[in-house]
Amino acid sequence: LNIKEKHIGTKPIYFTRTASGENVTLELPESKQKAQVMTESEIKQLSNYSLAIEQHFKLPQDIEFAIEGGKIYILQTRPITTLGKKAEKKEIKAKLLLEGIAASPGIASGTVKIIHTLADLSKIQKGDILVTKMTNPDMVVTMQKASAIVTDEGGATAHAAIVSREMGIPCTTGTKKATSLLKDGMTVTVDGTSGKVYEGKAEIEEKIEILPVVKTRTAIKVIVDLPIAAERAAKTAAQGIGLLRLEGIIAGSAKHPLQFLRENKLDEYEQLLYEGISKIASYFQGKPIWVRTSDIRSDEFRSLEGSPSVEANPMLGMHGIRASLKNPELLKAELKAIWRVKKQGVDVAVMLPQVISVEEVRQTKKIIHELGLDLQIGIMIETPAAVEIIEQLCKEGIAFASLGTNDLTQYTLALDRGNEAVQNLYDEMHPAVLRQISRVIKACNAAGVQSSICGQAGSRPEMAEFLVKEGISSISVNADAAYKISKVVAKVEQELGKSEEISEEIEEIIAEAEKREETKEEEKEGESEKVDRAEKQEWPELDFGIDVFTPT
Repeated sequence: LNIKEKHIGTKPIYFTRTASGENVTLELPESKQKAQVMTESEIKQLSNYSLAIEQHFKLPQDIEFAIEGGKIYILQTRPITTLGKKAEKKEIKAKLLLEGIAASPGIASGTVKIIHTLADLSKIQKGDILVTKMTNPDMVVTMQKASAIVTDEGGATAHAAIVSREMGIPCTTGTKKATSLLKDGMTVTVDGTSGKVYEGKAEIEEKIEILPVVKTRTAIKVIVDLPIAAERAAKTAAQGIGLLRLEGIIAGSAKHPLQFLRENKLDEYEQLLYEGISKIASYFQGKPIWVRTSDIRSDEFRSLEGSPSVEANPMLGMHGIRASLKNPELLKAELKAIWRVKKQGVDVAVMLPQVISVEEVRQTKKIIHELGLDLQIGIMIETPAAVEIIEQLCKEGIAFASLGTNDLTQYTLALDRGNEAVQNLYDEMHPAVLRQISRVIKACNAAGVQSSICGQAGSRPEMAEFLVKEGISSISVNADAAYKISKVVAKVEQELGKSEEISEEIEEIIAEAEKREETKEEEKEGESEKVDRAEKQEWPELDFGIDVFTPT
């Protein structure tokens, strides 16, 4: 092998171990930061090993190695299965107007329509760009008409982001000044992948293609809120629905659930939910579906008839399972709707939101028993309280526990996930959040309870890798992230499952490669000796047993 070219990178830091055995990170002297580390011989030897390994496995390999004392050690190798045609980067050549948070991928152009109040929603026509301070559940029906959405406020887990991802609509949140800078009638292009808004209509349009998931041991499920989005989600061929929110179905009604209760029209409420769940379930036949009971904050669904007054702090107010138990007739209607779907042969279970006590689970189970329903119960882990009592919750006969990391992160870090001013601090990978996730998974595995995640964090590759290594049962993601996450999960599972087997094979491969190299060296030496002899024969030599004379 010959080295054709070299690209030497900059190495600002290095890792070393102190006398006490502690690993530390130190800064490299500037003179060494751009110095070549491997010798020419080591580069060639490693290349030979790499070729041998790839020839053995018949696939391109991602190889990790170490060098100590001049000897190369192959630490592990895994096939690269994601190679394909390199995607061409799409560049929008237009004036940049705004920049915010990339909330939902894709590129779309359209006419700006500013929404200041719910009365403005009638302005939206199919293909328009919906621009508002912040979306809310009252806007869901209208959002379906938009080609893209831009907001002043919110982050990656805000309402606009969540709904846009499910619908496959490009969305940029947290721009701070979209409603003041953009004007009705302007034509703009929204790049939800980069979080940018450009002037005019770009020639580029991009919709995220939904691809089927690859086979994994860890179940890959999807999140579905809207019946209209179920068909798109089903294209993932996911192993079920890990979160079906009732709010997407309720949004299509003119009444708030509390109004159904006041009018004593709970049968209508039950029928509304039954039809919505059934429509979604029709695309996931034979697969498990976890339906979350209603979780409506007082600042949501303001346009629905009978909505309550807004609390001082809706996020910490009367919603989730505490609200359902306060209004048990509403909860009963939801449970009966789910039961009716189950009687149609659907593998459906109930999931309780915002759980903070064992008593909430007991009371819900009691209501199910009183109704004579045969429904499995699971819970969402969205509060630090639920994490702290996870062992006791598992003993209550729950079938599963799903991590709602959107709320778990904001409650743990004391950050409003909808406030763009603190988005730089909002991080589901924060050590405090990861420790809670780890504790929940371990407790569930010990108790024989399924563990899952249904927050937006499950769509992050680094979180998916962490979850698989922790032993989670399933991961629920947005439809547009299902394929990507399934590839990540498959790769991690392969690493975990085959590390020992691969190590043994690698040793054999390297031994064979070394033998081949030795043979090549011997052949080279033999050829060299022949050349030497041939060269010597060109000159007459006289050997009298005393010395050798070579003529000049």
